[in-house]
Amino acid sequence: MIITRLPFAVPDHPLIESRSEFITQHGGNAFMDFTLPEAVIKLRQGVGRLIRSTSDRGIVTVLDSRIVVKRYGQLFLRSLPSCPVEVVSSTGEVEEHEQYE
Repeated sequence: MIITRLPFAVPDHPLIESRSEFITQHGGNAFMDFTLPEAVIKLRQGVGRLIRSTSDRGIVTVLDSRIVVKRYGQLFLRSLPSCPVEVVSSTGEVEEHEQYE
């Protein structure tokens, strides 16, 4: 499965914009309290279509560098089933190899 970008909602969509404004007006952080959790759920659901049982196998490739560059990328990685993770540079060299649980 290839995921070209992290599944964040379009911020200027009227419903997303309204919900974000509501959260901000009530002292919350719209990104951390709404946008990020929703995107993490969508990624988990996408991976869940590939991996449905403990005996299923597959490879998930995320092309969006934010998953390793941004601090919030760790939330995406930790939300996935336990698996080995390789971070590959644009030249094809393996930069990191980790196991997330």
